Order: sequence, then structure tokens, then C-alpha cells
Amino acid sequence: MIESKIIIADDDQALTSLLKKVFEDEGFMTIAYNNTDESYKKILKSKPDLVIVDIKMPRVGGLELTRMLRKNPVTKNIPIIMLTVESTEMCKVVGLENGADDYVTKPFSNRELVARAKSLLRRVRRKDWVKKLEHDGLVMLLDSRTVTLNKKQISMRPKEFDLLYILMSKPNIVLNREFILENVFEYNAVVTTRTIDTHIKNLRHLLGPWSEHIRTVFGLGFKFVPSSK
Repeated sequence: MIESKIIIADDDQALTSLLKKVFEDEGFMTIAYNNTDESYKKILKSKPDLVIVDIKMPRVGGLELTRMLRKNPVTKNIPIIMLTVESTEMCKVVGLENGADDYVTKPFSNRELVARAKSLLRRVRRKDWVKKLEHDGLVMLLDSRTVTLNKKQISMRPKEFDLLYILMSKPNIVLNREFILENVFEYNAVVTTRTIDTHIKNLRHLLGPWSEHIRTVFGLGFKFVPSSK
């Protein structure tokens, strides 16, 4: 039984062949490409459940491919894992700010990559959450994973959606970074303060004035305040 469809884009043919086998052994349907042009066309056509892309690719790079996917209404909500040889915090932040939902530094273990892919897909498909959250003109619908503010839809990446949901589902409760790591990122990895703050920053930017409901509790974490008064 096929669990999910994944497209892998990396110019290292040996790596893509290996990852294709690794994911297929786990029950995934996997398509691998060695350039972003073919990858983009196939993603538009087949609408995969997950995209794994190398940040450095010939012609159109992984960052640009990610930006293209986020701008297209057909592909804007597809989860993306970015592969990179750069381990600096700045590189990771750039990847997140350009639309990646997760990043994995080369060299990596195949088991870790599969675990992160499964974790990301689980977050997208969570079934244990309530179907609808609503406050002050903002509505979150779990089944369609859509967010509207004053009846205008807001496009959010999976982590941003999950982060907003978990904040709204626990009003007036301070959520520390460890809690966010466990419930939003779902894997045991070192996530820097700046990485989590980047997601909060992106969320606040998307929400505009409504973001006043998301408060920073310095030294502790973040909380959702139902009333701005």
C-alpha cells in the first residue's frame, strides 16, 4: 500500500537513486529528478504530498524552486524539505524564510530523513485536533487546512499553520520552546531560538494587526491572548 507520493530533486544522481529506493522500501511512491525544470513541471502535474529539494541545483536552484512553488496556488501548501551542505544558522534561516518547512544537512542518515519526512506529513494530516478554531475574525479549518481572516484566506506553510493552531488551542498559556519543538517540529533536534523566532515572525507578518494576539513572554516563550484588552 502506497503511503504518500514524494518528489526528490537533487543533481546528485547517485543520491537520488539511493533515496528513491530508501523511501520506496518504506512504502512511499517516489519520483526523482536531477534538475529543477523537470521537477517543477512534474510537481504541478502530479501534486505530490511532499517535495525534497537540494538547495544548490543547476539553472534554477532549490531556493528559487521553493519560491516558485509557494507562489503557485496549486502547490503553495505542499510541504518542502530542503537539503543543504551548509550547516550555518543563517543558511537554515534563509531556507525557512524562502518557504522550506524543514532542512537536513548533508551528509545525513537515511533514517533521519525518512523520519523527518514522516513527521512533516503527520503534522499536515493531524486528525486529533478539533475541526475548527475561531477568534476575532480569524477562522482555522483543520480538514482543509485553511485560514481566513475577516473572510479573506491567508496562505500558510504547514509549520505556520501548526504553530498558530497550537497557540490558539491553548489560550493564555505560555508555550516554551521545548513544547513547541515537541508539538510542532516533532523530532528530537536542536532548534535554535532564532529558528523558532523566524516562524513566529513569519506568522505575525501574515496576520498583520491580528498578530497582537500572539504575545512574546520574554525568557519563557509565547502565548495566545484571546483579547487584546
